[in-house]
Amino acid sequence: MARYNIALAALLASKAFAAEVSINSDGAMDRSLFSKIPGLVDAATRRFLEVLGVESSGLVCSDSGFNITMDDNAMKILSTMIGYEAVMAGLQQYQAEGITVGSTTALACEAADAAVSGAPIEDGKSGDVDFPHGNIKAIATGGERSVCDATYGLKITGTPDGIGAYLADDKTVRVVVQSEGYGPLKVESYDWPVNDGAATFGGSHIQFVDYDRSLFASFMSTDMPASDMVVGMGEMIEKVINLKGEPVGKRNGESETAIGAHYGNTDASGKYTMWKMPKEADWFLQSLCSAHLEQSHQWGEGIGLEDSMFITNEEWANFALDQEFVGQSAHALDLDSKTLYAIGAFTNGGFEKNVEINPQSKDYIIIAISGYNGAFGNDELIPGEDIYPDHVTVMRNELYGPRTDGQNYTWPQNIVPYRIYVGIKGKLEDGSDAPTDDFLARNGLKYGQIYGFAVNMADNTTAPYEQWRDAFHKTASNGDKVEGKWIPQEWRWDGEVKNFQHDGSWEYQNKPPNTDAGSALEGYEWWTSKGPDEGGCKTEHNSPDPRPDNTAFVQASTCGYFGHVYVKNVAETLAAADGTLPAMFDGEYYVYQGEVDITQQIMLGGKGQHTEGRNATMNWDKDGIKDGGKVTFEDIDGFEVMEDNGKLYAVIHEDSGSKLGERALISSALEHEADGRDLTYYFIAMSGGDDNSRMVAGVGIPKGVACHDGEGYVSGAHEFSGSFDASGLIRRDESGNFVMQASDSGFVKRQQDRLTSINDKNILMSLQTGIYECGVIGAFATDRGGQWLMYKPEIPV
Repeated sequence: MARYNIALAALLASKAFAAEVSINSDGAMDRSLFSKIPGLVDAATRRFLEVLGVESSGLVCSDSGFNITMDDNAMKILSTMIGYEAVMAGLQQYQAEGITVGSTTALACEAADAAVSGAPIEDGKSGDVDFPHGNIKAIATGGERSVCDATYGLKITGTPDGIGAYLADDKTVRVVVQSEGYGPLKVESYDWPVNDGAATFGGSHIQFVDYDRSLFASFMSTDMPASDMVVGMGEMIEKVINLKGEPVGKRNGESETAIGAHYGNTDASGKYTMWKMPKEADWFLQSLCSAHLEQSHQWGEGIGLEDSMFITNEEWANFALDQEFVGQSAHALDLDSKTLYAIGAFTNGGFEKNVEINPQSKDYIIIAISGYNGAFGNDELIPGEDIYPDHVTVMRNELYGPRTDGQNYTWPQNIVPYRIYVGIKGKLEDGSDAPTDDFLARNGLKYGQIYGFAVNMADNTTAPYEQWRDAFHKTASNGDKVEGKWIPQEWRWDGEVKNFQHDGSWEYQNKPPNTDAGSALEGYEWWTSKGPDEGGCKTEHNSPDPRPDNTAFVQASTCGYFGHVYVKNVAETLAAADGTLPAMFDGEYYVYQGEVDITQQIMLGGKGQHTEGRNATMNWDKDGIKDGGKVTFEDIDGFEVMEDNGKLYAVIHEDSGSKLGERALISSALEHEADGRDLTYYFIAMSGGDDNSRMVAGVGIPKGVACHDGEGYVSGAHEFSGSFDASGLIRRDESGNFVMQASDSGFVKRQQDRLTSINDKNILMSLQTGIYECGVIGAFATDRGGQWLMYKPEIPV
């Protein structure tokens, strides 16, 4: 990219750096130079600053500014290069305004449209921040730069999605956020080295910012910017291990990479098969969507994952239409070693969010799995239409067809029930004992089984008689119950990397095992969105039930419904299995919210107004605009449950493409009694929208990042996309001392979360502002915009 050409010229002009750089015989620069930059500093800025003679002082997460000095000849050299003006303008903005990590106090989100509330409509400035149900502040913003010693110049990338936090030490809260980047498929971010410089990655980043714990705890009660409490910042991924257990290495051009391939970009031979090639990086992490931070033993002594990790995943991909491919896997980021491990045991169908739930056993782990199940259609050839790789479906049918109903397999996207993965700790893929230093095996992520939720579709005396999941929720009410069984699918990960036609994602088009005619479970079917022949709405975000005696999770859908999914009698079932994988679990599902009118359930608190008399009790996606407003939830994306002394509250984020402003809401205490009472939803904030007054006027956060296409500013939807309860990390005892120590297990964190009342919680949220691609964001290749937020609720209890 052009900005890297500028950096390259700057680097070559630097005598101090020249001795460290080797040039190959073909004139190419040795990529090992990336590893020579201390602390993984962003090459696109750091090298540029070096040649310009930038002087900086006090680089301990505070910055007194820098001076740019260069003579006329240097200016002439750089001024002929494409992108020079944008980079210079970005440097001048950094020099004039700072824009250091956490310094941006202006918010992209707002309480009401500024044209209605009378709030300022000014680039770089907040709109209406009189939020009705709790305060919101920014703790980091896309395009901000590090002024910490180890990572000076490193930028916050966008767009932020999965978010979590833990104690880096007893004085430091580390917030971890992944960006949902698409690499060459959409907008490329700057790349970074992994495995001691053996390879480079672009696309989605996982970054951290360290905050002083005491200041973090008091942040919401002060007016200080978050930059006043930043003590560190950096990249979380330093090593990457692929599906074969190999360190990822340099890509072998467009040919096969026999050892060290990143299989999310390739076929099983290691041949690169994505639709587009990265301009700079060897590989890219494609659409790390949501994620969940899991601390070790969060369910009790020895119960739960053995290591603390950030469970993330690649979500969807555009593969070349004439190629084979492996698919998209989940990943586990070891928080201690900063090593990202590809997980094959969940299939390679791509995921939205995978979360640990309570296994009630020291020997097993259980993960609730959610996502697309094969979103690999190419959407670039014909705008608005996905073209699927039909040749892969043909190969599936040739190898495994027909299905158990005699029909051919169809593309598997969104043909999937609720799922859990049950793993046995300490086992390799074949069930044999693993070495104790095998990270995935130690955590039960190599040997296990996926179980799908199956229900009796033939019993006319109980729900959901002859109704698939989406249809059932069209009329479902709070408290409606569906009984079912967790049945293991036939496919199991064996450690061998294979192309997608062999994947377990296809199996939900078959009858569940052991449910044939004449069996005790004859009427049971996988409870998918629309049956075995076509996909319906996506199982989007899920969230673990944090209460200590439940093995359960809450599952949301892009159709706007959600409910509580239970795995019953887990302790007894696993004890009876005695170190093997159980044949089945009992299950139950309770509806919290059907796909029905919620306008009377939403409390705006005097805010949420849009232009032309419209408001946020309705959703205003393109169909909503046409039809006068949509009365249901639409495309629930971000979804996380928080506990307050046994009561559960849900933070709900939509991703509907709202034209007037995407909604964030928080529920009343969840309950699923069949008592005729519905939940209440309290409006938190809204953000973005094609027709939102601030977006139309080109308001960007930070200033200058909104793009102008020559006729007007590029406006569009934003998206709140995740949340995390950080309360347990900063809860104090009666003496004013922090209760939790960095050495404590996740169980202590869960306890302290539980003891923090809902209106005393500190909730982290991520906000995607994907339309922001210009200014400092575009100049320094930080992908697209976004903000990391902290929210303190204030709702009726």
